Amino acid sequence: MSRLLGNPVHQCFVYPDFDAALARFAAAGIGPFFVLEQGGGMSIFRGEDHFLCIKVAFVYTGNTCFEIITPIGEQQSTYSEFLGRNPSGGLHHIAYFSEDFDQTLAMLAAEGRPFTVVQDLRAPGSDWSIEVYCEPDGIDNPVNYQLLRPGLFDAWFDAMREAAADWDGADPIRDARPLMAAALAKGAGGA
Repeated sequence: MSRLLGNPVHQCFVYPDFDAALARFAAAGIGPFFVLEQGGGMSIFRGEDHFLCIKVAFVYTGNTCFEIITPIGEQQSTYSEFLGRNPSGGLHHIAYFSEDFDQTLAMLAAEGRPFTVVQDLRAPGSDWSIEVYCEPDGIDNPVNYQLLRPGLFDAWFDAMREAAADWDGADPIRDARPLMAAALAKGAGGA
């Protein structure tokens, strides 16, 4: 898909046990993890409004970013659906940037790779989609694709990659919020 969509932004693994998943990656010497104990927001999943609530961690190894997610609660989402099909968890999606989701999906369909949007995450208090999750048509238990807007979190992802490049093994699990706030403020022209 890189021929059509460019380089992936990250790969996301969804697991039922968040802490065990982090331990599995950490055992491979990957870190530090930047964790949001509760992330999410309003989304549309398979045509219905749902509040999405997840635990999420990001971690880099070199220029490769992994996202690890565990859904919280019983809400319906692309993540809970995935765990229903794959109770042990695994690769859920590969993320790519897209300036225009409809245009990207039309291009993929024209290339003979039609996708259906299964979840649409909206900016707080608006109808603006900041990311969509798509699955290839006609595939049972597919690897999904996430399309996300470029630029929104670039400074944060850059800061996490820099932290991983210099990581000495200390403080492997970190609260993502301080680094996110500092990086986004800096990226927006702050000090």
